[in-house]
Amino acid sequence: MLNAVILAKAYSLMKRVGRKVALIIGLSFLVQTANAELPRVGSLLPAVTVQRGGEIILSAGGETRQPWQAMWPQSRPQLIIHVAGRLAAKQQLDPVVARLARTQWVNQQVTMTTIVNTDDSIWGSRPFVEHSIVTSKKYSPASHFILDSSGVVAHQWHLHPGSAAIIATTAQGQVIFFQQAPFSAASIEQLLNRLQQTVKSDLNSSFH
Repeated sequence: MLNAVILAKAYSLMKRVGRKVALIIGLSFLVQTANAELPRVGSLLPAVTVQRGGEIILSAGGETRQPWQAMWPQSRPQLIIHVAGRLAAKQQLDPVVARLARTQWVNQQVTMTTIVNTDDSIWGSRPFVEHSIVTSKKYSPASHFILDSSGVVAHQWHLHPGSAAIIATTAQGQVIFFQQAPFSAASIEQLLNRLQQTVKSDLNSSFH
């Protein structure tokens, strides 16, 4: 009888603790959701910090990673490519990459940042995705490559899963272009036009 009473009390305690834990988790989720914000043209890019994974840094000693944060002001406008760690998402960017390869001024006058959501990758493929990004960094050392192991950027900016997105900002962090895949030839030209206008505006302001 005594054991039954003890077990009943223990069960009641576990239920109360379970409800408290569930409440804490629920409140945490609500806070994260409330802070999440879709990038909007004309507004500042929503703040986000990548702690798990981080920016790839190459040095004579090898490869390291450090936390990455969207910070402003910067010295130049920025083009951010966000892509899920999936081949299908990467292929969505093919027309964008091909067009950028024919537009030399972008690499010279715009900060290029690629964020790969390795949390949104096919099971078992993450090491291969990470290796591919490190190789890309070696070929384009001036560009920024960030591995987002927790998918915080996609969550914070409400980006579609398994897909790609492009965000362009001024040097002060104001969004001048935002689109999620697919990308048409017209939308790519619109992206380049807005970046070019921003670059010219920055050059003109530097002479005054």
